[in-house]
Amino acid sequence: MTSLRNKKLLIFDCDGVLFDSHEANLAYFDRCLEEAHYPPVGQDLRDKVVYMSVRQLVSEITSNPEEADRVFRICQDIDYALFIPKLVPKFDFDHVLSRLKKQYHLAIATNRGKSIDTLSVHFNLERYFSYRISTLEALPKPDPDMLLKCLDRYGVKKTEALYLGDSISDLEAASNAGIDYIWVGNGNEAPNITSVKDLLSYL
Repeated sequence: MTSLRNKKLLIFDCDGVLFDSHEANLAYFDRCLEEAHYPPVGQDLRDKVVYMSVRQLVSEITSNPEEADRVFRICQDIDYALFIPKLVPKFDFDHVLSRLKKQYHLAIATNRGKSIDTLSVHFNLERYFSYRISTLEALPKPDPDMLLKCLDRYGVKKTEALYLGDSISDLEAASNAGIDYIWVGNGNEAPNITSVKDLLSYL
C-alpha cells in the first residue's frame, strides 16, 4: 500500500468509500426518472449511480441539452433526505475518522451535488471533515479540479496528499491531479485496501 509517511491530507470519495449508497442512489435516480416521465434506471446504468454526478447520469439518458437541463432541474427538486434510510456507513466513523483526524487533515471530494450537505448534517460529518467539495463548486471527476482545490485549501504539496476512492473516475482524477491514490473495496487496482478502517494498521 502507498505509505502514509509524509502525508498531511487524506481526501475521501463519498459513495462506496464512506457509504454503501448503491440502493439509496438507485432509488433516488429512479424517482427522478419517474418524475421526468422516463422508465427506471436500466441495467447499463445501475453501477454508475454510485460514482457519476447527477448531470453525468442525465447525459447518459438524453443527449438533447434542453431535455437534459429539464431532467436535471427535476432531480434538483427531489429531496435526497428521503433516501438516507437506505444509506449504510461502511465502517465506524467515530472509531476510525477520529483517530485519523488526530494526524491528518481530512476532506471529502465527491461527484455528489447538494446531497452531500444533507449527508453531512444527518451523519454529523463536520466532526471529522474540515472541508468538503462537490460538483457545486468544481468540475466532476475524472477532472482533477476538486482534488486540486483540496490541495489549495490546505496549502499542501501534491506529494503530501492521498486520495481514497473506489472507481475508475476516482483513479483518473487522482492521476490527473498528480497525487497518490488508494483503491478502497474490491477493486483490482493496486494499491488497495478493503476498508478505510484498514488505514489504522498503518499509523
